[in-house]
Amino acid sequence: MANGHSTGGRLAAVLAAAALLLTGCAPTLPTSGEVRSAQVPVGEEYDYGRVAQPPQPGASPEEIIEGFLDAGANAENDHEVAREYLTPDMAERWNPWTQTLVYFEDNISIDAADEDVYRVQLTVDSRVDSTGARTYPGDPNQETFEVEQVDGEWRISEAPDGKILEDGDFNTSYDDYTLYFFDVQQRYAVPDVRWLIRQPGQATELANRVLEGPVPWLAPGVVSAFGEGDSMGSPTVPVNNGVATVDLDPSVIVGASDRDIALMHYQLSMTLHTLRPVTRVELTVGGSPLEVPDPNELPEGERLNIERNPSALERQIGVQGDQLIWQLGEQTSPVASMPDLSEIEPRFPAVSTVAEGDVVAVMDGELNALYHARADSQEPELLVEAESLTRPSMDNYGWTWTATTEDGESTIRAFNYEDPDASSVAVAADFIEGREVTSLRISQDGTRAALVVDDAGVRSLYIAAVVREAGSGAPWNLGQSNRLHPEEHVEIEEVRWSGNDEVVVWQPYDPTDPEADPADLTYVQSIQISGDADAPSPALAAVLNVSVGEGRDTVLFEQQGEGVYQIVGSDIHPQEIDEAVKDLSFSG
Repeated sequence: MANGHSTGGRLAAVLAAAALLLTGCAPTLPTSGEVRSAQVPVGEEYDYGRVAQPPQPGASPEEIIEGFLDAGANAENDHEVAREYLTPDMAERWNPWTQTLVYFEDNISIDAADEDVYRVQLTVDSRVDSTGARTYPGDPNQETFEVEQVDGEWRISEAPDGKILEDGDFNTSYDDYTLYFFDVQQRYAVPDVRWLIRQPGQATELANRVLEGPVPWLAPGVVSAFGEGDSMGSPTVPVNNGVATVDLDPSVIVGASDRDIALMHYQLSMTLHTLRPVTRVELTVGGSPLEVPDPNELPEGERLNIERNPSALERQIGVQGDQLIWQLGEQTSPVASMPDLSEIEPRFPAVSTVAEGDVVAVMDGELNALYHARADSQEPELLVEAESLTRPSMDNYGWTWTATTEDGESTIRAFNYEDPDASSVAVAADFIEGREVTSLRISQDGTRAALVVDDAGVRSLYIAAVVREAGSGAPWNLGQSNRLHPEEHVEIEEVRWSGNDEVVVWQPYDPTDPEADPADLTYVQSIQISGDADAPSPALAAVLNVSVGEGRDTVLFEQQGEGVYQIVGSDIHPQEIDEAVKDLSFSG
């Protein structure tokens, strides 16, 4: 767990781990700091990405600084070529691993500020910290360099730690990797994307980062099999014949139960299997094999039933007239046993994956009231009324979510759909204070919320950790947030999860808004939590709704007066769906 191992099912005795000599095994598990350098094995070539160029004779100070920045994209021998641009003393002191600032081409200048002093000014598109976590500040930044002559050639005598890379060089020299942690009830594996520069020893980097824990913004919403301060016993993770061997410090398994050890193995296996050479992970302690319990032989209540890529339901919920319907491909059928909803004129229904059809969240025709419609009930149950509401989202922990807005300020609310008598929860979220939430969606694993937030007409996309009580799963807070950036011409108001590490954003057309023009163009864009983004869709007009779901390779949109279409790459395909069907949504 994030705060250490569980207390139940302890091993019979405190393990004298350094002396253990146990038989290793690698069971099939159920699935439904600082960067360190490493040397290339003798005779083995490694692709470092960009080829670094050494300083040229007679280069000017500006050319030396520019060459140094470019050479930072190659990590071979701990940035050996980049260090050639530095004085001997600075080459010893420079630490390239603290951060990497990434800028777009032409968003940088190198200017003389004083005698032998230069300013590098740039707009930082993204920043990768020492753990590989990437954020997108989009802020101007200034760094100072000093130069002096060494043997008649200009060299850099003072430089900031870290690297400054153009976006193209960054993409050539860095790769993204997925670490995995768990939701608080250990039902789901939760991805945590990191960016690492190309160099040998990536298995070591990933294992270290798993033990160090999740990125700060995600940490409040997830747990780990490893506790704070846990570390490896050996500084490297060798990979031989597809087998990655992780040596744990003896303190890591002191007091650990069989389930704890199985969970550690599973977490490391999921992460290290993202490396192509790795086919199996073995654990050792003090160099001796550690026996990993077969998860299928654990006691009934301790087995690992962890879903790695939870998917939305295959069929969608929607509205046809005043009736809730299921839409599976081109087949439409009513949701069974629902109460009569004609009085509220239902709009924008939502359903959870785990409570398929038992209860549906639905808005009224005025879009200022939210209801639960339960199977075999006589009438819908009013949850909340407000000046404005976001379209509902239903998680897999028993909660329906919406954001209510009064006088331009939003409150995030959650309603228990399993227990109608339970009190609603006002979910704290400091980063939305004084701003309006226009869209809110909870991931299938329940650990992350995607939000579009409006601040005086400027809209931003955020991913925030959902903090829950471990036992009940009740939400009580949205922790730190991570801001993502769609392309400038992509206006946003709505967001949906399209994968466990990806969301889709768009701006819907509102036919009730007198200022809305149906000819205004809308773009639908997919954005990965890592920050990468797909090219936006073709320009669309009068888009009322977009329907996507995790694990479902389908992007549908509803166009005013034209019906439902599917987006496939840059092509648009009409769907044979009854024209009265609207407000389609995958579960979640």
